[in-house]
Amino acid sequence: MVTGNDPILYSEDKGIAIIELNRPEKKNAISYECWQLFDKYFTKVADAKNIRALIITGRYEDVFSAGADVSPTDKIIADMERAFTNRDKEALVKSYIYMQGIFTKLAHLPFPTIAAINGLCYGGGVEMSVACDLRVAKEGARICMSETRLGLIPDLGGTVRLARLVGPGRAKDLIYTTREITPEEGMALGLINRVFPAKGFRGHVLEYVRSIIANAPSALKTVKTIIDSSLGTDETSALSIEREEAALNVLSGEVVEGITALMEKRPPRWE
Repeated sequence: MVTGNDPILYSEDKGIAIIELNRPEKKNAISYECWQLFDKYFTKVADAKNIRALIITGRYEDVFSAGADVSPTDKIIADMERAFTNRDKEALVKSYIYMQGIFTKLAHLPFPTIAAINGLCYGGGVEMSVACDLRVAKEGARICMSETRLGLIPDLGGTVRLARLVGPGRAKDLIYTTREITPEEGMALGLINRVFPAKGFRGHVLEYVRSIIANAPSALKTVKTIIDSSLGTDETSALSIEREEAALNVLSGEVVEGITALMEKRPPRWE
């Protein structure tokens, strides 16, 4: 049972799953309990027939996430500190496998995923956002890849995903300098897709996501599969992936409803 005191809150709104980070006293830093709940909810929505999209955001208006919780009492940090003391590389890698695996589960969800950056977004918060398909930000939000300030790196998948998203040079600039950027600069870099006004931010995000899920579920899923699976492949291989997936999309039958709705001048009714 989810309560208002849980560090991660889950709700649904007409086919949209909403996950909210709810640790205002810790600036929504991601603790071991958060990791467990992320894992639970990503698994829950992966096979849910009624879910068409996922939004991840902060519960309170000025903070998305300050990143990973580095408190010594947090289980993951305590385990990693023990591994460091023992010079146990295998144990450290095991911790990374756990955390990266949860964000990879997010990245592989079969429908559009959107990080709604509603305020401060540092370190692991940025890494979580780049595991989503899209990132929208509130005017005035602050975004920073801050890990190297602490002697760390973006190790939750962020080094790899950021470089693939914005290119290696821009990724290195953001990670090397740990400079804070605005949503507007994030758009120029290709990190942020849309910037919405602070007033009514949540409503703008919902309107944006509803405009996405008004389109055919199978088509959206197919586009995500093609783009994600063809990254880094040569053009011939990528086109092969595209035509195979396109054929499966036609066989889903949604095209019949889409064209019928167009002819009848009505909104489509997707199954």
